[in-house]
Amino acid sequence: MKTVNPPKKLDSLKPEKVIDLRQAICPHPLNVIRDTLRALRENDVLLAVSDHEPTALENAPRFCERRGYPFRTVEQEGVWNIFIQKVEDRDARLKVENVSKTFNSGDGKVSVLNDIDLTIRDGEFVTVVGSSGCGKSTLLNLIAGLDKPTSGRIFANGKRVEGPGSDRVVVFQEGALFPWLTVRENVEFGLKLRRVAPKIRKEMAQDYLKLVGLTENFHGSYVHQLSGGMKQRVALARALVMEPAILLMDEPFAALDIQTRESLQDELQRIWVESRKTIIFVTHNVEEAVILGDRVLVFAKNPGRIKSEHEIDIERPRQPGHPEVFLYTKWITDEIRENGEAVDEVQEAAV
Repeated sequence: MKTVNPPKKLDSLKPEKVIDLRQAICPHPLNVIRDTLRALRENDVLLAVSDHEPTALENAPRFCERRGYPFRTVEQEGVWNIFIQKVEDRDARLKVENVSKTFNSGDGKVSVLNDIDLTIRDGEFVTVVGSSGCGKSTLLNLIAGLDKPTSGRIFANGKRVEGPGSDRVVVFQEGALFPWLTVRENVEFGLKLRRVAPKIRKEMAQDYLKLVGLTENFHGSYVHQLSGGMKQRVALARALVMEPAILLMDEPFAALDIQTRESLQDELQRIWVESRKTIIFVTHNVEEAVILGDRVLVFAKNPGRIKSEHEIDIERPRQPGHPEVFLYTKWITDEIRENGEAVDEVQEAAV
């Protein structure tokens, strides 16, 4: 018998729930574990019995570590007992509690978001996918503080969101760069407002432009001299240089050609691995959501709500066309279709 990563002797506690995952095919064991834990109370212990080694030694431990759940994995004759205690992290980077949003229209009130509950941990990369009008961008605006919920509360970094803040920075589909400033001056702009010394902000701008893969040859260029991909690299550098706790990205690659989009997906994965920045990324593209996210939240509409979520345990860097990327993309797209959503509004590049 061997024991893996035992922070507590959880196997000495009586589990409140036992699930048998033997013969289950990945990633379904992890989805069952996640859904079962969601229904348990705080401090309850789950025992999952599995004969799938990746689930026991890779997927479940990473799932627990991201959420701060104590766990203990014990193996005997090719069967693993996975003990997990549901202990929620009180210092979540972001908490959305029962948030709803309605707008007034000529026909009365329109419910855009309904009863959204969401917790995002420090360093998580969460992608949000769904058809047009499902409330993805509205939720991002509420988190950014650009609008206020009709009901419910949002907490970022332990404080209630009452408006915009430097701890939350948005990258939009259009980079919103200043055409009268050079590339470096655009990146320095926020630092200048914070009265950072010129020498320091210049060095920081150069460092972050290097991070996003833009060479010094372009630091003195103006916006009209850049390609679409370069503009988005500058917008990303301008956001990252502010060192926000949460980076919000609203379909930033949607208007780019496929080659540029895939290149920026690679860059963003690399940047996330290096920085472990908490990122919430909204997209119409299911494959893009799978390539980038630790978790994919699937939104449904009328009214907008989180229909389901998927843990994506694929080794990075992830590439389009990879068999596991293809399978997750197909599963999520099939789910969207089964939910009656307009799949033609959700790009399904891998299907």
